[in-house]
Amino acid sequence: MIQKQTVETVHEGPGCSPLGDRIFELGQRVLAGHAITREEAMELTSASGQELYDLFYWANRIRVRYVGPNAKLCSIIAGRVGACSEDCAYCSQSKHYKTHVTPSRAEIDDIQSVTDDAINNMAGSFGVVNAGRGPTESELDRLEPYYRKLASEGKIRPCATLGELSEHQVRRLVDMGVERINHNLETSRRHFPSIVTTHSYEDRLNTLRRAKSAGLSLCCGGIFGLGENWDDRLDMAMDIRELGADVVPINFLYAIEGTPMGEKGEELEPMEALKIVAIFRFILPDKELKIAGGRGKILRDMQSWSFFAGASSMMIGNYLTTFNRDPKLDHQMFRDLGLKCITYDEQEVEFPAMAAQPTDLSLPILTNA
Repeated sequence: MIQKQTVETVHEGPGCSPLGDRIFELGQRVLAGHAITREEAMELTSASGQELYDLFYWANRIRVRYVGPNAKLCSIIAGRVGACSEDCAYCSQSKHYKTHVTPSRAEIDDIQSVTDDAINNMAGSFGVVNAGRGPTESELDRLEPYYRKLASEGKIRPCATLGELSEHQVRRLVDMGVERINHNLETSRRHFPSIVTTHSYEDRLNTLRRAKSAGLSLCCGGIFGLGENWDDRLDMAMDIRELGADVVPINFLYAIEGTPMGEKGEELEPMEALKIVAIFRFILPDKELKIAGGRGKILRDMQSWSFFAGASSMMIGNYLTTFNRDPKLDHQMFRDLGLKCITYDEQEVEFPAMAAQPTDLSLPILTNA
């Protein structure tokens, strides 16, 4: 439960529609320290038109109250790529599908080099992401010196996305200096079998519970645009709230050719994606909501709006098997928004200004005009 806090008097009036009034009421309630119910969250999903702007406004107020006005960044590297035994319908790394991915493994020197880049790009957390059901002991042997060194330097949070973990493996990761585990639920318990058949929703929950019991911070979110409905989205949000995840990645489906979702996936509209962010902020007011995979493709020119809609964190640098934009563009975006970076050691740092880029102002040559 959220602890009740003293809230200053808010002078804004309610909205100009019954739903606008309800958004006002629920926003005030969350600001006062009360958790909303699933049924109340479902009311918010009807927001459209001007009501969406009301929803974003209150999500932003909640963000600033509970997690502050600034931004956190993270970055990842694909440590082991492809040949995955699991059949996740969205994933280009599954051996069940024919995609552009060639199985490979990053050398430790390469992992260290990308880690250094992440630090220079102001990321506060860095994760090695391995394809597969779970890590072997030999894989943990290979990563252990890297994680011990990273933890001893104290420049960035050591994170790991290694799949399903046993109690022994969780304890071993803690011992080598890993602070946070990412293990996404991806979608609701109901919709999960439509997306993955080689392991269960409960398998994922068990790994998260083991990690939390061992004292690891939890990074747990999902992918939106998998054919789910609002019942699925809210069910997942409630499970994440019950688990007590610290960071909640919000990914948008990047449909990849060769995967089942590449064949039938329907891309979200930007305003629908932002609505998801805002409603998750109402449900999870004090959590780090991280905009991650698919943001450029789905949000397009509205990426900066994700913070007005309640996000507080963003993944920078490339993803696993798809590219992202230059981190310098993200730094400039945050600077333009008036946000500062919250570093690994919780310091506020100004984002650097990007050097001016030349603009081509020449008119195109028209043919057959």
